[in-house]
Amino acid sequence: MLEAAVGFTEREFLLFFLVLVRMTGLFILAPLFGHASIPAQAKAGLAFACTLIVYPMASQAPFEVPADVYELTSFIARELIVGAVIGFVALLVFAAAQYAGEMIDTQIGFSLANIVDPLFGQQVSLLGQLHYLLAMMIYLAVDGHHYLVGALMRSYSVIPMGQAGLSPELFSLVLSRFSDLFVMALRMALPPVACLLITEMALGVLAKSVPQMNVLMVGFSAKIAVGLAVVGLAIPGFVAYSASVVAGLRKVIAGLMKAF
Repeated sequence: MLEAAVGFTEREFLLFFLVLVRMTGLFILAPLFGHASIPAQAKAGLAFACTLIVYPMASQAPFEVPADVYELTSFIARELIVGAVIGFVALLVFAAAQYAGEMIDTQIGFSLANIVDPLFGQQVSLLGQLHYLLAMMIYLAVDGHHYLVGALMRSYSVIPMGQAGLSPELFSLVLSRFSDLFVMALRMALPPVACLLITEMALGVLAKSVPQMNVLMVGFSAKIAVGLAVVGLAIPGFVAYSASVVAGLRKVIAGLMKAF
């Protein structure tokens, strides 16, 4: 009687719920969607709307109702991990941009002047937040958020419901993204950091040549001027590199789906 009233069989209800769980995993951690400034009600509404779109396609795939509550719990955990891992891997790009800014801030001397990042709930450096916001603007400009949601929608044809596996290849891919984070951050921060290193060397030579000069005060102002100037000049390169990294997420997410 309940099935006739709601128009859902047990299989259809469980399938709809599992689709919603995978979508929820993405919207919890994905860039932009997972930001703390977005209300939880809005995230839930977006996940539910995407589920309504994807469900007709997902319902065509073979799916067996779990035999007991333990198997159902396993299905829910697998679906949540699929969405969360895809969102987390995309979020690492923005963590790299923020870390690049923090490296520059450390060289300039801005590391003592921190602000609170509402996303992570902790203090971040000034240029770290600037790089993060620039990366987010690039992400939106190249429709990265559209691709991320679309990739998860296409994942239902690659990863059957409740059949995602935590293979060694998956762990290797996620760990490789962690190592890539430091490489990406170093490439983003390289021009300012290199120029500031040269400035430090020049100040060291100046301190030996003119002992009467207060190199500490002069060096502080010089590093700020050089650092901000090079950061401004390096923005086009940062934009181009960040756009290529965001575009590379397509290949990374495709590899994750195969590993699942």
